[in-house]
Amino acid sequence: MNRLIRIALVLYLVIFAANIQGADKPKNIIILIGDGMGLNYVAANVLMHEDSPFRKFATIGLSITKSIDELITDSAAAATAIATGYQTRNRYISVDTNYNKLYTIFERAQSLNMATGVVVTDNIPGASPSPFYIHHHSRHDYFEIADQIVDSKLDVAIGGGAEYLLPIEQGGSRKDSVNLIEELELLDYKVYYNFDDLSGSFPSEKIFGLLDMGSLPRASQRDYSLGKLTSIAVDHLNENDNGFIMVVEGSQIDWAGHDTNYVYLLVEMEDFATAVNTALEFAENDGNTLVIVTSDHDTGGMTITDGSFNADSLKIEFINTHHTAGFVGVFAYGPGSELFNGIYDNYMIGQKLFKLLDY
Repeated sequence: MNRLIRIALVLYLVIFAANIQGADKPKNIIILIGDGMGLNYVAANVLMHEDSPFRKFATIGLSITKSIDELITDSAAAATAIATGYQTRNRYISVDTNYNKLYTIFERAQSLNMATGVVVTDNIPGASPSPFYIHHHSRHDYFEIADQIVDSKLDVAIGGGAEYLLPIEQGGSRKDSVNLIEELELLDYKVYYNFDDLSGSFPSEKIFGLLDMGSLPRASQRDYSLGKLTSIAVDHLNENDNGFIMVVEGSQIDWAGHDTNYVYLLVEMEDFATAVNTALEFAENDGNTLVIVTSDHDTGGMTITDGSFNADSLKIEFINTHHTAGFVGVFAYGPGSELFNGIYDNYMIGQKLFKLLDY
């Protein structure tokens, strides 16, 4: 290694360590991921809503989203970077390029006796949430991912994907006749299949909310919001005196971008904003909670090309139907939030979170 590079690296590590030591340590961490949510997705929400929760953040950074060997990342590699502090290849879930397991912030939190939880509008074995609690070389092996979820020690999991836990003969998709829901119940999880029953759950319970066989319905087709699901999860996780760490994903923002469907996109952004509001309200009242809102990547290169002056209507266009290398925002509130200013690679989010857990 060149001597100047070594010196620069040492200086960076010294400065980074000093910044960490000067930060307040949060008791709880809530990470909200708007899948595919590029900067203009956020701009649209802010322009259209004077009460957008994104207006509340004073600490804002920019994340570079590439994977270890490709400029354009996928959700699995990007979420792995956030979950572990290390980059990997597209399609990999918290394993390195040699398939070795990468230690996740959920695993570290569990070692500290903190509670862990996830809330998504996709399948719970999906590519974005999975890197926080499982390890596998392919995001597409949903049955293997579901097998590992049973042993993941999550305290709360809410989303879709029941088909991957149930055998074909019981309405699922598994060909091995294994019923993972029965295994969850043997591990003292309470399993809920609809929002009404889930909303009546006791905070002391370990819960799996499997609200659909596949992904959840679009926000426009649900009578409950992502914010309400987030509130239920927080109530459960906050029972742990040692604190908690949780991930909330607005999964279908990405799908709307792939479809170049701006109506779908705006409604999913509004739904995601309910979860951001829920997290911020809890953090404001609690005083010991760090809220991080970010994205795994931009989808579609969406831009706002016209609209009314007061933004009652916007003209939205897309560059393509794929992911792009555009920056995504990192919005931070609460103890430790000052660490998330600046421009940095996505894996630094994970590294900063590990440091906050460990000091």
